[in-house]
Amino acid sequence: LIETALEKAIEVLQKNATEFGFKASEHHYEQIWARDGSITSLGGTLTGVSELVECSKRTLITLSERQTTLGQIPQTFHLTTKHITLYATDSTLWWIIAVADFLRKTGDREFLHQVWPSVKNAERWLQYQVIDTTGLINSPAAGDWMDSSIQRSGKVLYNNVLFCKALMCGNDLAQSMGEATIYDADGLKDRINAVFWPSLPLRPELITGWNMDFHEDAVDTHRDHYLEYSSFERYGHRCDVTANCMAILWGVTDEEKENRIFAYMANRRLADPYPIRVLDPPIFGPDASWYPRIDLGRPAYYHNVPYSYHNSGIWPWVGGFFVAALVKAGRDEEARQALEKLAQANGVGKDSDWEFNEWLHGKTGQPMGAVSQAWSASAYVMAYKAVLEGTLPG
Repeated sequence: LIETALEKAIEVLQKNATEFGFKASEHHYEQIWARDGSITSLGGTLTGVSELVECSKRTLITLSERQTTLGQIPQTFHLTTKHITLYATDSTLWWIIAVADFLRKTGDREFLHQVWPSVKNAERWLQYQVIDTTGLINSPAAGDWMDSSIQRSGKVLYNNVLFCKALMCGNDLAQSMGEATIYDADGLKDRINAVFWPSLPLRPELITGWNMDFHEDAVDTHRDHYLEYSSFERYGHRCDVTANCMAILWGVTDEEKENRIFAYMANRRLADPYPIRVLDPPIFGPDASWYPRIDLGRPAYYHNVPYSYHNSGIWPWVGGFFVAALVKAGRDEEARQALEKLAQANGVGKDSDWEFNEWLHGKTGQPMGAVSQAWSASAYVMAYKAVLEGTLPG
C-alpha cells in the first residue's frame, strides 16, 4: 500500500507540473500558490525524479521573480492571467524554507546565487512584521493557511514557528554564501515558548497590551499543547495541530512539551480515521476567530461547520508533517502506522481511487474539496521518505 501510494503521489506531482512550477491542483486551482508550491517543492525535490526536481526549482524562481520591492513573496501567481495576489504572511516564510531545503538537497550553487538577493529582501520584510518588544511577527486575519471563515490574527503560533525556521534557513543560506549569520533563531524559540506556552513569572517584554492579569490567565500548569494565537488581550486556547507538529519537527519545543503534545493528540484520537485533524477541539459555537457569515458566499466544501475544512477537518498535507514529527521524536512504529493510514487517506475518493483530496471529514473520513492536490501528494512523499529513509522535510 505505501509503495503504491508513493507511485500515485509522483503521478499527481507530474500532472501538476507546469512551465512556471507546481500548481496547486490540476482540476481546480489554476495558480501557483506560494504556500502550496513551496511545500510541494519539498516533496518534489525528495522524489529524485529530474522533471520534478526541476519543477521545484522553477516554482521557487517564479515566485522570486515576482517578489515586491519591499521583499514580500506573492501569495499566488495566476497561470492564465499572469498576475499576482498579495496578502498571506506565510507565503514569504514557506518560500525561504523551501529555498534552503532545495539547496541542501541539490547543492545547486547557481540557484543559490540567483535567489540570494530575494532571500535577503524576504528576510528584511519579515523583520518589519515585528511590531513590539516580543520579537514575534504579527499577522493579519487569514494571513496564514487558515484563510477562510476561521481567522487568526496577531501573533499566530503557526506563522511564528515558520518564522523561527525561516531565520534558521536564512542563517544557513548566509553561511553558504560566505556571509555572517545574523538571526537569533534560538532566542526566537525561547520567546515562542514563553508566549505560547506561558508560565510564571511572566516576562514584561513579551506582553501584548498592558493587562498583565489577562496574560496570567493563560498560564496553565496542565497545558498539553501551545496556544493557537495571542493577540491584543485575547488568545486562542485550541490546539493548532499543524503548528504543534512543526514545532516538534524543527526543534522549537523540548522533550517534555513534545511528549505532552503527542499524548494529547493520541488521547483526542486526532489521527483517526486518518492523519490528521487540524484543529482541536472543533468550534461549535460563537468564537472570536470564527466568522460564519463568510461561509454564506462560499461553496459548501469551504464551510467551517464542525469537523469540516479548517474546523477540525482532516488535511493530508498536515498528515505528512505529523508523520515526519513522529520520526523526529523517535516514535518510529507510530510513524509507520500513521504512514499507512495516510496512504489510505490519499487512496479514497469521491469518484475514484487515489484522488489525493484536499481534505476529508474529520469524523467520517469522507473525501472533500479539490482532488489531485499537489501538496497532499508532496506531503505523502515527505512522510514516506521520513519513515523509510529518515529524511525530514525542511
